[in-house]
Amino acid sequence: MKNWQKLLGILSLIIIIGVALSFLVFINESESSERINILLLGSDDRTGQMRGNTDSMSVLSIDKNTTEVSLLSIPRDTRVDIPGRGVDKINSAYPYGDIDTTIETVENFLDIRIDYYILVDFKEFKEMVDTLGGITLDVEPHVARAVPELHGKSGISRLNGEEALAYLRFRFDEDADPGRVRRHQKAIQSIIQETLNPSNISNAPAILNQLRKNVRTNIPPLETTLIDTLIQGFDIENSKTAVITGEWVTINGIVYLIPDMDKTEEMVVELGLRK
Repeated sequence: MKNWQKLLGILSLIIIIGVALSFLVFINESESSERINILLLGSDDRTGQMRGNTDSMSVLSIDKNTTEVSLLSIPRDTRVDIPGRGVDKINSAYPYGDIDTTIETVENFLDIRIDYYILVDFKEFKEMVDTLGGITLDVEPHVARAVPELHGKSGISRLNGEEALAYLRFRFDEDADPGRVRRHQKAIQSIIQETLNPSNISNAPAILNQLRKNVRTNIPPLETTLIDTLIQGFDIENSKTAVITGEWVTINGIVYLIPDMDKTEEMVVELGLRK
C-alpha cells in the first residue's frame, strides 16, 4: 500500500510539475548543461477544434546538481513571433502549428533551450480532481462572487473538478492573466498535497489510467525505484517562481500583453534557465 501511495504521488505530478525531477536519471552526466528545461502546457479545447489553445504555459527548470526547481509562467496573451505565422498570442502557436512550433516559439522568445514537454487537456484536470475527491483552495471573495460555478464558496474551500476548473479559468479582475497564473500555482500545490494523502491510495488505478490515455510527453518512462528520492525534499513553496510581465494593449480589437523584454531577460537569468 505504501508503494501505491508513492506511485500515485509521483505520477500525478507528471501532469503538474513533479515529473521533471525524474529526468535527472536519464541525463548523461557528461553533458555540459547544468539544467533541464521542461515546457508545461495545459490545452483548453473548449472550441471543439483539433488542438485547443495552450492557455497554461510554464517553463520548469531543474538544477541537475542541487535538484532546485524554478518555474517561469507565460501569460497566454503574450504577444510573440510564431514561426510561420508571424506575431500573435503565444497560446495560438499550438493550434496553428504543433508541439514543435510551440517549443520553437518559446525557445526564441526566451532565448533558452527546451529539453522536454508535458501537455495535458484541462478537461482531464477536472476528472483527476474528481478522482481525488476534490482539492482544497483559498478562494478569493471577489472570484467567488464572479464565478457562479463556485456556488458561493469563499475562503478555504473544498472544490470538485468543475469548481476547481472554473476557478483556474477565471481572469476577469485587475490581475488578469498574472492572477490566473498564480491561481494555477495554488492548484498545483493543493494537488500535490492530495496525491500524497494516504486516503487517496484506493484511487491510484483510476488516476494512472487517466494519465496513460491523456498526457502527451516526450519524457522517458519513470523509474519507480526513484520515487523515494524524488519525493524527499521537494518543496514548491521554496522554489523560485516568476511571471512574464509587460504592457496590456489593444490592437485591432484584440487584447495582448506586450512583454517587457528587459524584465523578461532578468527573470530568465535570475531563474537560471540558461545554465
